[in-house]
Amino acid sequence: MPTRTAQTLTGDAFRLCVVAFFAAVVAFAGLRTLPPLDRDEARFAQATAQMLETGDFVTIRFQDDERNKKPAGIHWLQAASVSVFSTPEAREIWAYRLPSMLGAVLAAVFTYLAGARLYGPATGFLGALLLAAAPLSAGEATIAKTDAALLAAIVAAQCALVHVFGAWKDRQLADGAARRVWPLVFWIALGASALLKGPIGPMIVGFTGAALFARWPRLEWIRALRPGVGLAILALMIGPWAVAIGHATEGRFYAEAMGGDMLGKVGTAQESHGGPPGYHLALVWLLFWPGAALLIPATLLAVATRRAWPAWLLIGWIAPAWLVFELAATKLPHYALPLYPALAILAARAASLGAGRRRPIARRAGAIVYGAVGLAFAACVAVLPFLFGATGPNPFVLFSAAAIALASLYAASLFWRGRCLAGAYAACLLGVFLAWTVLDGALPQLDRLKVSPNISAALDEADRHPLRDGAPPVALAGYYEPSAVFLLGTRTRLTDGAGAAGHLFETPGAAAVVEDAQADEFHETVKKAGVNARALAVVEGLNYSNGRTVRLTIYVIES
Repeated sequence: MPTRTAQTLTGDAFRLCVVAFFAAVVAFAGLRTLPPLDRDEARFAQATAQMLETGDFVTIRFQDDERNKKPAGIHWLQAASVSVFSTPEAREIWAYRLPSMLGAVLAAVFTYLAGARLYGPATGFLGALLLAAAPLSAGEATIAKTDAALLAAIVAAQCALVHVFGAWKDRQLADGAARRVWPLVFWIALGASALLKGPIGPMIVGFTGAALFARWPRLEWIRALRPGVGLAILALMIGPWAVAIGHATEGRFYAEAMGGDMLGKVGTAQESHGGPPGYHLALVWLLFWPGAALLIPATLLAVATRRAWPAWLLIGWIAPAWLVFELAATKLPHYALPLYPALAILAARAASLGAGRRRPIARRAGAIVYGAVGLAFAACVAVLPFLFGATGPNPFVLFSAAAIALASLYAASLFWRGRCLAGAYAACLLGVFLAWTVLDGALPQLDRLKVSPNISAALDEADRHPLRDGAPPVALAGYYEPSAVFLLGTRTRLTDGAGAAGHLFETPGAAAVVEDAQADEFHETVKKAGVNARALAVVEGLNYSNGRTVRLTIYVIES
């Protein structure tokens, strides 16, 4: 007979495998089917492609412009992925997304490890599934930018803090893992978070540590984190690139990243990404949907048990950073994602204790919200292809929308009747189905939104694609989305109508893509030159970055 310890380790390994598999299934939805997204994803991917093209892995550039906003960590991960699985010339966006997929999987794994240490394996297991199935987590896992990888780094650091502090509270600091392994995980993860998105990770982890110190002002648990070794790790991880980027940009990176990007977002709403206080609170019901019915009971439970260190740690993880995100002028939905693992653990704890038995009003209110959000998602799945698809939705999408609606009502009924654990697992499974329906079924059908991919396809069909056909660079007049630059190549010229005409004169065999607003200037310049411009194709659609309908014509010069 195996010992109890062996059985426990076997159970942990099995649950970890299930969590990793579940998160990978969710994260794979849309990985290969969604085209490059504007604007952030395409900017990140293009900057990574340029690193591979130039061999400069220090300076971050979009064409000729420096991108002095975020550190280079995600670009290194993407570059490694593309080097192994693809090539820069292929411009296969899925290869740039693999680090985000891996980040989502690791975030779920570390959420399990943290939740299991705080409240037991069953709570950790459900919490990890709730996080992986959340629409915000699933979406970020399919986008080639920093946030899923940052989530993994922050959860890893918080998980290490949970284990070290828990060992101190239980007087188990002599344990090898608590004394040696978890402190190293803490500092390596903290360094990784800094290389991914600067101060965000250290801020969230620092708030959590400060909350713990406010209740338990002891140096023993801080010393257990081995801060001397940690500072050396941070210096080795961050120092070389920090010095190199400062030298390469003559200090511009720090001036622009700290002053223009980070501090600027606190004081003013950048790029029209604003919102009132309460923005993230309003969105959490949608973006953390599998656990939406449990948010109110989880909050009440956390407040009621705040004297216990697990609840206090989770409150310290969530509350201070949430307040900062709500007060900052610039707001985007994914800013609060690093706080969702703590929400997931609290929600799982509430479900495992039979959430709301003593407060049926809170439980039923959550059930109503959950059901309403599920019906809204189902309606979007059904309606969006009619609005933005070329032929409307296929029968599978309509069937899926109906299934989401019915399954949402069923899960809501479980929450309503107090079967919260069953409701939570049903909601997780439904979250997987929603992710695949939206990211792999509905969104790829929205042909009117695929302006850049349609331009790329039209040029390829005419044997004028710079990357696939060896043609000269393309000029874009009036349409400047980063996805077009990514798909057409770094040397793509962004110009106006006259500049597009000049590009055709100066570059034999080149093509120009001219938006209708620039067409008169283009034709006037061509007419003055006494040449004939032939239209190869017309691309129409909706530029979802600005909400404007566009009509673009691809021109070449008649020989």
